[in-house]
Amino acid sequence: MTGVTELVPGTLYRIGTTVPARDLTWTPGGPGVHEPLNCYLLTTPDEAIFLDTGPAIARPEVVAAAREQVAGGRSLWVFPSRNEFDCVGNLGALLDLRDDARLLFGGGGGILEWVGDASGRSFLGRREIVLTPNGTSTAFSGGVRLHWMDAPVKQMFLTQWAYEESTRTLFTSDFFGWVHARSATGPVVADRPGELPGADEIAAEIPHRVNWLPGATAPDVLDAFDRTVAARYVERIAPVHGRVITGAATVRRALDDTRAALAALTTSPSAGRRRER
Repeated sequence: MTGVTELVPGTLYRIGTTVPARDLTWTPGGPGVHEPLNCYLLTTPDEAIFLDTGPAIARPEVVAAAREQVAGGRSLWVFPSRNEFDCVGNLGALLDLRDDARLLFGGGGGILEWVGDASGRSFLGRREIVLTPNGTSTAFSGGVRLHWMDAPVKQMFLTQWAYEESTRTLFTSDFFGWVHARSATGPVVADRPGELPGADEIAAEIPHRVNWLPGATAPDVLDAFDRTVAARYVERIAPVHGRVITGAATVRRALDDTRAALAALTTSPSAGRRRER
C-alpha cells in the first residue's frame, strides 16, 4: 500500500503524513522538528478497520488504502476516538466509499451532528452505527479484538482509547504524541528507548495538549493512568500524532517517564490542602 507503514505484517498499518511542527498548536516545535500525523488500519480476513481517520492533508493515502483493502470484499469499519480534525478529517470520505460502511461509535463528542460526505449530505440514518461503550470489546475475524476504554488523560471530555489484543497495541488518540521526527522523511516508528524524550521533556510537552493539568490536584488522573496501562500487556503505543512507540523495552520506558511527568505536573491532595490553609 503506497504511503503506508506496515507495523504488524498483514494486520496493522500506520497511514499518514509528516509536517513541520511549527504549524501545530500542541507542540513547541523548533528548528528541524517534524510531526507525523497518523491514523491506523487493522485488516482481518473479513474486515478493514480504521482507528481514527487522519487529517484532510492525508486524504489521498487514507482513501487509497481503504479502497485497496475493501476491493477484495472486506467490510469497512471506522472508529473516531474524539471529535477533532486530526481524528475525523477523513471520516466523511471513508463513510462515502461504501453504503455498508459501519461507524464504531463510543460517544466522541458531536461527531454525529455534522459528519457528511463531500456534497454535504448527512450520513445519519444511512450508515450503521455500532456502539462501543467504555469497558466493552468488539470481536472481528482472525482473532482481532478491540477493547474500548475512557482515555485516562485527555483535553476533550469524550475521548476513547482502544487496545487490540492480537497485536498488543494501545491506540491513545492525542496522548503520547511527543516523539517527533527530525525530517519530513524520517522514520515514523521509534523502537529504541534512546529515541524517546525524558520525563522532563514530556512534562514540558503535555500542557500544550492538556492545558488544564499543570498544578491541578488530580490523583484520579494518576490512578486512571496506572490502571489503564497495567490492565494489558502493551507492545506498541499508537497515537494520532508523533511517532509510533514499539518494542517492550521502549514502551516500558515511555510509560514510566510519562507517569513521572504526570506526577510532576500535578499536585498531591495533601499539598493542595496545605496551600488552602
